[in-house]
Amino acid sequence: MTTRTNWVGLWRELASRDVQASAEGAAQMVERWRSLARKLDSGGTRDPDPLLDHLLGRLTPEMTVLDVGAGIGRWTLPLARKARRVTAVEPLRGMRQVLLERAAAQDITNLDVADTPWQETGVPPHDVAIAAHAAYTTPDLLGFVRKMEASALRTCYLALRVPAHDGIIGELSERIHRQWHDSPNFIVGYNLLLAAGFHPNVLMEPRALRQWTDATVEAAVARAKRHLRLEDDRHDGLILKVLSRRLVLADGAYRWPDGMRSALIWWDTP
Repeated sequence: MTTRTNWVGLWRELASRDVQASAEGAAQMVERWRSLARKLDSGGTRDPDPLLDHLLGRLTPEMTVLDVGAGIGRWTLPLARKARRVTAVEPLRGMRQVLLERAAAQDITNLDVADTPWQETGVPPHDVAIAAHAAYTTPDLLGFVRKMEASALRTCYLALRVPAHDGIIGELSERIHRQWHDSPNFIVGYNLLLAAGFHPNVLMEPRALRQWTDATVEAAVARAKRHLRLEDDRHDGLILKVLSRRLVLADGAYRWPDGMRSALIWWDTP
């Protein structure tokens, strides 16, 4: 007899202890986000982003967009340059501050910003609702998505990270936590939506666009412990053993096989 995976319960469990579930709104984080913003804005061109490009290609100038968990505006500002108006929902004060600074510097005036968490935000319907890597800290993904759907007249978009099938973190999570999934991700989220009766489309990044590297093995151990939410050294021996076997030393740095790939899930609203 086979056992069906409780995708709702698995997402809730992973989100409740996700490494990103923190109140990073403190003042000391603002400069970090400004530094990231300077990197995004340098040179006048952005890095290739096939998921964002796909979304931009489906927008028309008369559309309105709701961007849930806008962050510092990585997707928000390109969307605002294409759409008639964008509403960005961003509860973290520091991120919101950097988003507004970037919008002002780029002369973007068709942007409204809401400062409350998504489930507490009241906004009128928009043509399109998106959440790009913004759902990881919500235990109730189904409620999060259903509110998006109620706020979208045409289409909902959800971008989620895709874990490497042969990644080190997955191997370590399985050995330490007895569970391959270490955090909320596309596999859990997509299956959750299917089980709830959604039938969304998927666009997968054609390749892993980013890869982790660490200057030392000690830094790699620290990275693994952050992702695995380990606060003591009980598993350091196992982690070091796995890293020594699987990291590749190239150009003076240790390269992980855990490529950073994302997927865009979208569906038209009823």
